Amino acid sequence: MASAQVSRDGDTLRVRGELDFDSVADLWEATEALFAGAAPLRIDLSGVKRSNSAGVALLAQWVCQARRHRRELLFVGIPAQMRAIIRVADLETVLPAA
Repeated sequence: MASAQVSRDGDTLRVRGELDFDSVADLWEATEALFAGAAPLRIDLSGVKRSNSAGVALLAQWVCQARRHRRELLFVGIPAQMRAIIRVADLETVLPAA
């Protein structure tokens, strides 16, 4: 089973590990409350070792959650594998990246 961890550093969420079908549901549960209050402004993905489309779907869900609370997210350190999925899915305008 894959695992992913998230930690908060001020207005930044730092994500580490693998984002796939096994880990994304748990990670969503772990971060859902963070978007209810003062949502983070940046999500640092430089610690992500591997991701598939489930990881990209999680990013889209985070954007939706942040926008519900009138916040804008910026993704930094997006791994090449995730960038390729984002490009193929034509999500470059939906998922704001630095």
